[in-house]
Amino acid sequence: MHTHHSHSGDYVSHAHDPLEDMVDSYIAKGFKTLCLTEHMPRSESRFLYPEELDKSYTTNNLFNDFDRYLAHAKELKERHKDKIDIIIGFEIEGINEDHINLAAKLIKDPRIDISVGSVHFTHEVPIDFSKELWIDAKRASKGGLTRSLYKSYFELQSKIIDLQPTIIGHFDLIRLCQPKDDYDETTSRPTNDVDIEQEWPEVWEVIVDNIRKVVHYGGLFELNSSAIRKGWDEPYPRRDIAKAIIELGGKFCLSDDAHALSQIGLNYHNVLKYAKELNIPNLYHVETTNDGIKLISDTIEEIEKSLFWSNSN
Repeated sequence: MHTHHSHSGDYVSHAHDPLEDMVDSYIAKGFKTLCLTEHMPRSESRFLYPEELDKSYTTNNLFNDFDRYLAHAKELKERHKDKIDIIIGFEIEGINEDHINLAAKLIKDPRIDISVGSVHFTHEVPIDFSKELWIDAKRASKGGLTRSLYKSYFELQSKIIDLQPTIIGHFDLIRLCQPKDDYDETTSRPTNDVDIEQEWPEVWEVIVDNIRKVVHYGGLFELNSSAIRKGWDEPYPRRDIAKAIIELGGKFCLSDDAHALSQIGLNYHNVLKYAKELNIPNLYHVETTNDGIKLISDTIEEIEKSLFWSNSN
């Protein structure tokens, strides 16, 4: 079993359990690949989260934590190399040009094997923190429209994709905190009922272009189970975008995006069911080889034989 996206309470203030405990649990549950992907530091204090401010953090703390994380991850990778393949990475914070430029430098750090390209801000406002902040981001969008917010989100994602991250994190995170009663004035319909491809063509064009760019350089799209524990009935990305990725030749990998021991491999059975419903024949994982990090293909049948299923009961 594999995960390409994980966090710990040692290095992310909104996560819970120590990194060493997380690694031990992944091993016990039968994982063969574990990508450690703590968040990159944010270089401006105005982007500190409430839980960081509660700890009296500054941006210096974030940079120091990131350096400590990379050293700790390297030690864990060596210590557990006979039990699990630990891949050292980080999650990109898509905020603005300055942070994208910082991510570009971090990707080149020889201590780092992979990156997860994510967008958590749009118009410099967090879009997955609360409904209230999501609405603030919508208000900051052209015309105060949801379709404008979506377009801005995917345009920022495009800039992150230009960095060629190994994995695209929770592709459609913009949908998570969208209020259930959000209304699209341009189609006179509830936003949840909008067919993006047919009714927001300028948004769909950016989505498709992003998918094509990732396919071209050989990146992976994660099937991220954390959406299910946050209330969805399926992982990121939702079915409309997942089908487009399939049609355009994209490759998927598994991620639990765990922030606590209780979230390790959580809802993977639902993700596998989703993959089968979409007729995805293979999933991919990254693997350490003598020639560096490689992409390895696994059939659904091979994944179903993983010790994870029995070890997690």
